[in-house]
Amino acid sequence: MSFDIASMAADLSSPVAKRRMDGAIDFLRFEGKCDGFLFAYKDEIAGRFVTVGQRGYGDAVADFLTDSIDTRPEFEKQFSNHEFIFDWTEVPGFATSYSGSQVLRPQGFNNGVLMLLHDSVGEIIGMCHGNVEKKDFPGTGKELLERMRPAFTGYALDRRSAARFRLTHRELQILDCVRRGMSNSEIGEQLFLSPRTVTTHIEKILRKLGVPNRVLAAVYATELGLGSDDRSVDSQRAALR
Repeated sequence: MSFDIASMAADLSSPVAKRRMDGAIDFLRFEGKCDGFLFAYKDEIAGRFVTVGQRGYGDAVADFLTDSIDTRPEFEKQFSNHEFIFDWTEVPGFATSYSGSQVLRPQGFNNGVLMLLHDSVGEIIGMCHGNVEKKDFPGTGKELLERMRPAFTGYALDRRSAARFRLTHRELQILDCVRRGMSNSEIGEQLFLSPRTVTTHIEKILRKLGVPNRVLAAVYATELGLGSDDRSVDSQRAALR
């Protein structure tokens, strides 16, 4: 694996949450010695995991790792104890299971972990997979995963909220501007959009959120964390100190 340290640092400090998450994935692969890493949130409407970003896996393997793995016996221990991060050696039979022997080992992986993300009431809202070519999963990788759990959890919550209302990336950007009290003209200047385009987007946002005006949209956005990266920013900075 080769890494562009300057690009990684730029991503980690980016004001754009998606870029920060990409930087976090690269950081975990670099500093945590993970050859493959995948981050996904669980869409509460569809009831399935949706990949946010991944490195080191083929598309078929990435799809497998997010497709109903909670029903597979080799992942039962992880889903029953989602506070803990287990590697293959801590899950009896994982190495010889279908996931271990037929999916991951043919791709060159010989150990790995699954970190489940959950909300304040214990509902699973996302997950992180990390796999390595070596037989032993590095302790630094587990430690970094645990330290960065709040950042991934916060971002998974944001993605779930956005998915619930089917807001597009542009609509989230505009909603964040509305939340910060910006006028349509100020939003247009910041995002290089015409006032008419901004107005059209805001009308769509109000319909999707089911609120009559931008004031209530801003209140709703603040309560649900929509359009705000503050939680993810703070938790990621804390993890990297």
